[in-house]
Amino acid sequence: MKRLSLLLLAFILSFTSFAQRAIQMRNIWTRPQVHVLFQGYILSFTIKDINRAMELLQETGDTTFGKSCGLDTAGNYVLEFFPGFHQEYHSKLQRLMQAGVGAFLLSNGLACIENAKHKKVPAIITDMVPLMDGVEITAVKFYDPKTKTMLFDGLLEAGMYNKDMGIDY
Repeated sequence: MKRLSLLLLAFILSFTSFAQRAIQMRNIWTRPQVHVLFQGYILSFTIKDINRAMELLQETGDTTFGKSCGLDTAGNYVLEFFPGFHQEYHSKLQRLMQAGVGAFLLSNGLACIENAKHKKVPAIITDMVPLMDGVEITAVKFYDPKTKTMLFDGLLEAGMYNKDMGIDY
């Protein structure tokens, strides 16, 4: 019982230790091809941005996902996520987006986000657990500032924490 109480206390305190900041979404000039559905929101990413994020991830020494996502830029890819981290991914793309590059792209404002009424979300709020020594991954949650509804729940590699996509990628 004592362990359960301590675990519950640690869980409650972990929510208060998130570092919150606002992120302005950038204009995406090419048609997004990867669409993530999460609690009524549609988060759309370009394959070019995903591939560039994968290159940056590989520069950190993480070779889990490879150099490129290998997706056809003429196609549309739709994924659905649920709150929390589930290990029952149906495709490698789901794992790549939630545990690889999705949080990185959102933290750089590189997505087109629509709410349930198909209105664009111009800015988002991110809650990121501060990095601790020896920890290679941090949890990141993104919220709609108007409704305070979570719109993405992902993981961010420690080496990607302060990476920049560059001006002319």
